[in-house]
Order: sequence, then structure tokens, then C-alpha cells
Amino acid sequence: MKFSDLKLSGRTIKSINAFGYVTPTEVQEKTIDQIVSGTNLMVRSQTGTGKTAAFGIGLIERISEGKTKKALVLVPTRELAVQVCTELRGLGHVSQVKTYAVFGGASIMLQMKDIRKQHEILVATPGRLVDLFKRGKVNLAEFDAIVLDEADHMLDLGFKKEVLWILNKLQSNRLTLLFSATIDGSIRAIADRYLPNSKLVEIGEMKVVSTIKEEKVEAPFTEKFAKLRDVLNENSGKRIMVFVRTKRGVMAIKEKLDNKGHIGVGMIQGNMPQSGRLRVLEKFKEGKLSILIATNVASRGLHIDNVDLIINYDRAEDKETHLHRVGRTGRMGLEGRVVNMHCPDEPPKKQRKTDIRRPRGRGPGGRTGGRSSSSNEKRARRKNSRSRRR
Repeated sequence: MKFSDLKLSGRTIKSINAFGYVTPTEVQEKTIDQIVSGTNLMVRSQTGTGKTAAFGIGLIERISEGKTKKALVLVPTRELAVQVCTELRGLGHVSQVKTYAVFGGASIMLQMKDIRKQHEILVATPGRLVDLFKRGKVNLAEFDAIVLDEADHMLDLGFKKEVLWILNKLQSNRLTLLFSATIDGSIRAIADRYLPNSKLVEIGEMKVVSTIKEEKVEAPFTEKFAKLRDVLNENSGKRIMVFVRTKRGVMAIKEKLDNKGHIGVGMIQGNMPQSGRLRVLEKFKEGKLSILIATNVASRGLHIDNVDLIINYDRAEDKETHLHRVGRTGRMGLEGRVVNMHCPDEPPKKQRKTDIRRPRGRGPGGRTGGRSSSSNEKRARRKNSRSRRR
């Protein structure tokens, strides 16, 4: 099948051609016509399968035909908001469908200025959207279509309350599209309540795609960083993402690589300001950085072309997180490679220290809850010192 077989308008086809898209992916082939016809969908599809273009093309076609007046795309992260907005702007250029994005970590004043302009699609993170609504800058009742993109990740990040609040503010007679890499009980509960008469579309199995080759590199824990350097040196000149479990770990690896003379190394972790994260991501996409050290904040939804190698420096917490990490490579049918580092003697993750109070015993004069022994010793020394001076 080609996009021209989907009976889309000439303007939409022209925009698709400008992106270089010719043949729709499976998720695009199975959803675009249903979106255009107004079917509520719950779509399970792994990252890197073309979900953004699927709902983007469908929404733009509906808006062009007058079937949808205004669409809201809810996404879990700031980076994904920027990425989705950029793609939808490109797809809607010929049809003159305007798209803006609002997200936390950036100037809310500038975003309020942008969304006053005419637009048909708003891409938003839940927290910033709720804030703008409460300030009276966004009227949620205007939207007659909504996309919940990376729905499972939004729930993982604790946005369930905001997502349900937003859904309750929208028109009841609306088009609702839910896209998720996994569909569990929480996702189904939302679908049962907010996606009436929806159709389930499942794309592929939840597994690493066949074009991605995984290998294990084993080393003693004391040699783990040295082994990482070996892998990086062996793949010099390639675009590489290194996943580390914690923000502190990301910073430590970045500093060590810098000190060892590695060039073109960037990092993304949750404590960085949004502007800094976006700047690093753009440099990596443009090839100005060849190595990106990141926490799981970069494992979902971000489309980065031609990532040659994924290194799991720290093992993913679960199978789902692993699938999202490795999904940064081998996208859209291309070949990818993953190196999983394993240290049999690696100590377990450190437990946070707890504040253990000393039991309160009997103090001077038989009173319960007296001072600690060290405090009593200090008092005794002060008393003896005063006595000697007298």
C-alpha cells in the first residue's frame, strides 16, 4: 500500500511527500482511515512505528475536511511535545493547519502569547495545560478531538489525576484516540470510561524487533567503566546512546568520559533545565554530539534518526523499560545494535539511609526521656570545671 491508496486529499499527500514518506507503516495503514472516519481508537504499538504521523495525518485530514475544529494532543514529556509539534507542523503546512505546543520548564508567558494566535492543534503536557486552563488561557471545551500519546508513560509519571481531569473538561461528543506501547488494567479502565465504542488496534508483539541485534558484554564491576570506554572506542564515529539508571550516575559517567578525553559527549537527565535538555537533544540529532548519556527520560517517544548503538550501562528496571530503551535504534525497519553490560559482582542498588532514633532511657533523677549519655558527660565536665574554678 502507498499513502495515495488511503484516499487522502491532494494537500495532505503533498505534505506527506515533502517528508519523504511513501509507504505507510502498519500502524498508519491500520489507523489513518479509521481516524478520518471518526472512530475512537485504542492503539497498542511500540515506539518507532510511526504513531505520530498516524494520528497527525488523520487529524489534519479531518480538520481540512471540517470534521474536526480543534484537536488536543496530550504527551507525557517536554521533549516529546516539541518533537510532535514539529512533525505536525510539517504535515499540516500545505493544508495550513497550525500547531502550537505548551509544556513545563519553559516561559509560560511566551506560550500564552503563542496560543492566542490561530491554531487548530495544541500539543501539551498535562501539568502545563491544567495551569493554563486555570489561568483562563485555554478553553478545553473548544476541543472536539484528543490524542493521548504514550498513555502508559503518562500514567507511569503520575499524571493520571491530570489526564482524567482534562478528559472530564472536554466535549462529551468528541473523537478520542489513545496510543500506548502497553495496555494494562489502568489503560483499559480509562478506555472503558472515556472511549465509548472504541476499536482496539494492536501492532506486533511486545518484543525487540528482529532488525535489532543484542549482545552481552560481561566484566567485573571494577572494570565496568573501562569496558564502556572500550565499546565506545570500537564504535568511534557512530551515534551512540548510553542508558544509566540514575541522574547522579549520568553525571558521573559524563564527567569521567570528559576527563578521559572523549569528545562529543552530551547528557540528558531530569535535573537539567528544559532549555538545556532540548539544546543537547538537538545537538545529538544534528550530529554535533556523537554520544548521549541519559536516564530513562530519553527512553520513550523521542524520535532520533540513525542511532547506531544503544549501550545499557545499567540494566533496565523491567522488560518494558528495556524495550523502550532499545527502541531508540532499529527504527522504521532499519538495523540496530544493542550492547547490554553485565557485571556478576555488581553490588545491589544502595538503600536510602533511615533516620533511626535512639531509644529514650531514664535520665538523671529517675526521669524518663533524659539526655543522651554523651550530653550527660558534657554536663558533668562543665560542672567539674566550675567546681575547680571555685
